[in-house]
Amino acid sequence: MILGAACGPKAAPKACLQFAADLMPAFTGGLVRKDFRMANAWAVKTDQMIDSSGVKFPAYFVSADIIAPSGEAVVGTWVTTEITKPGLIYSVSPQAKKYSSWAQAGDPSTAGITMETPGAKESVSCVLNNRAGAPK
Repeated sequence: MILGAACGPKAAPKACLQFAADLMPAFTGGLVRKDFRMANAWAVKTDQMIDSSGVKFPAYFVSADIIAPSGEAVVGTWVTTEITKPGLIYSVSPQAKKYSSWAQAGDPSTAGITMETPGAKESVSCVLNNRAGAPK
C-alpha cells in the first residue's frame, strides 16, 4: 500500500524490453573495432519520435554492453526506430559515439534526443541490472 502511494504514474520506471537477439549481429556490425562485441542489450521506449524525411517513427533507446577482448565492458546507448526488425540507429552516449560508426543523434531526424531524454538512462539501468554475475 505504501508503494502504491509513493509511485504516481510519472514515477513508474519504464519497462525494460529485451532487444531481439537476431538483430545483434547487424547492431554489432556498427562497432568500429571488429575485436569488440556487444551483449546484454535492452531497450526502453521513449515518447520522443524520430522524424525521417517527414515520417515520424517511434523511438527506443537501446543500451548494451560493449565488450573489449580483455572482457572489460562499458555500456553504450543508441536510439533506434525498431527493436524487433532492422531500423534506423543513432549513437547517443559518448561510449556509443566512440565505439560505433552509427550516425550521431542530434541531426534534424533526432533533434532533442540526448542522454537526458526520458528512457535513455533507464535503458542503461536495464543493462546494469541484467548483467550476469560472472563472465560466460
